[in-house]
Order: sequence, then C-alpha cells, then structure tokens
Amino acid sequence: MKNPILLLLCLSICTALGAQSSLFDALHTTKDTVEIGLETDWKGLFKNKKKKIYQPITFTINRPSGAIVLKGKVRTRGHMRLEVCQNPSLKIKLKKKDLLAAGFTELNDMKCVLQCTRGSLGRSYLKRERMVYEMYPIFSDFHHRVIPIRLTPSEGLKGEDPYIEAMFVEDEEQLAQRYNARILETKRASTGGLQREAYVNMCLFNYLILNTDWQVFNLHNVEFINPEGSLKFIPIPYDFDYSGFVGTSYAVPFEALGIQSVQEPKWLGKDISVEEMKRGAQHFISKKEEVTTFISDYPTLSASDRKRLLKRLDAFYEVLEKEKKLLRLLKG
Repeated sequence: MKNPILLLLCLSICTALGAQSSLFDALHTTKDTVEIGLETDWKGLFKNKKKKIYQPITFTINRPSGAIVLKGKVRTRGHMRLEVCQNPSLKIKLKKKDLLAAGFTELNDMKCVLQCTRGSLGRSYLKRERMVYEMYPIFSDFHHRVIPIRLTPSEGLKGEDPYIEAMFVEDEEQLAQRYNARILETKRASTGGLQREAYVNMCLFNYLILNTDWQVFNLHNVEFINPEGSLKFIPIPYDFDYSGFVGTSYAVPFEALGIQSVQEPKWLGKDISVEEMKRGAQHFISKKEEVTTFISDYPTLSASDRKRLLKRLDAFYEVLEKEKKLLRLLKG
C-alpha cells in the first residue's frame, strides 16, 4: 500500500515554472525552502534500501494556479548513509514526457538527501551540510547547487518530528548543462589531469571544513567536469557529512590518516607546488571577510556551532597567513 507524503509549495514559482527551464532550475529560482509532494511505498523502500531497486513515485508541486503532478521512479543511493542513517538518500528519475508536458526540459534526475536521523539533531546535520554546499561558491565558480526541502511526516516516515528536512543536490546531467561540460565517466582519475587552480582550491576548502572523506583517484565524493574548450577536468567536491564542519556523531576518520577525530585538520592535497600553494592561499585570504560574514550571519546555525566554526576559520587563516605554516602542509 502506498503512503502519500503531502507537501505544499509555500511560495509562488509561477514565472519559473512557465519558463523553458529544468525542474531543478525552476525550484532553485525560489531561493527558499520548497515543500513538495512525494508518494511511494515508503515501507518497501526502507526495507530494501541496501538493494537500491527503483520503485514508482508520484512527485507533486502544488501552486496557486494548480498542481503539477509528475510520475517517475525512486531508489535509495549512497553508501555509508545507508548503514548509519534512519532516512536514506534518494535518487529520483521523473518521466521526461511529463516534464515536457509541464513546460520543463528533459533533465529528469533528482538527488535528494533526507535528514539522517529523526529529531532536531538530524535536522541540524542537514542544515550544516547545506551550509557547506552554499559556502563553497565563495571560493569556486564551479560547484553544486542545493535546494532545501520540507516533507511533512506520514506512515513510513513517522516519528516525533513535525516535518522531515531534506535537500535536492544538483545532479550530474544538470551540472553538465549549466557549465556546458561533460562529466568524467571513468572509475579512476589522476591529479595530473586536473585544472590546477581548481584542484588546489578544492584541497584548501576540504582542509578548511575538516573533510578527509574524499579521494581523487577513485572519484570518492568528487565530481569531475570538463567544460567545452578546456583540456583539463575541474574537480567539484560533494557529500560533506563526514566533515568536522557538519560534525555528525557517526563521522570517524580512516585509521590510515593518523588522526583520532574528524575535528583534527589533515591536509590531503597531492603533488602541489610551492607556488601553486601560495596562489591558492592568497585566493582564500582574499575571501576571508566574505566567508567570515557568511558563517556569522548564516541563519540556521546555533550559537555554539557558530562559535565552533568561526574558531576553526580563525585557525585555518592562521595557517594560510603564515608562510612557514602554510608550506609545512606540503611536507605531510
């Protein structure tokens, strides 16, 4: 028996919906939390979450001028979140003919991250991870966009929560179109094939947010795009739930890294020259005021989290602004 999740779209997106844009673009244009209806067999999805088998879904956008109903299929996605989270992340594929009939383009893939655990703790994890996604554009022109979502609970998602927090994370096909690029399809990569400035920026950003859950060689939590006219690939990081900035209770570093906690900084950049490191540091230093204001003013951070993240930011810039400390990172 299918269990509906009834969600209302609390803002008007008529203009965006009427344009020939993708569904993701239209929803992102609202610049606010979007409430959407999803209907599927939630019990079956949760029971078989590790099998990642697609099942039917109905995706409803409610708006003042009338509801838009899109059919498609959904499965679970991810790896560690399937092991440790009550709510799995989702991969949604909508029917292209439904999208075209509703005035959208054929881009039909949607990645959805639900709050990992029920209650305020799970919501706080998701909000901090969304903040990290929204912070990366300060330092890079190449990044994923995210859309905050709110789901009201129903059978299969019941608990003490008055609602379930989630977010859409920009999918590969959407990313490729926005940057007029192709996505690296192989299972292995090398730092030698990457655009150097983008690579150094990514390494510094992951160092800033205390993220060691990424690798270039096996494309772990890194996406690679090749914009038209470029000979090199540009790395874009994603999935930040194991970072110290997000601070989930289940995040633990790999033993081989030699650190005891994800709150300990660990530099993972490889084959970076002194000059590349200096240029990268200057770029981040030029953004110091902007990122400090971003964290200081971020609306959903608790006072304790704000204090903790600003303290880490100060420590990060203490390294960048002192050349000896900066170059010491290259020595491992």
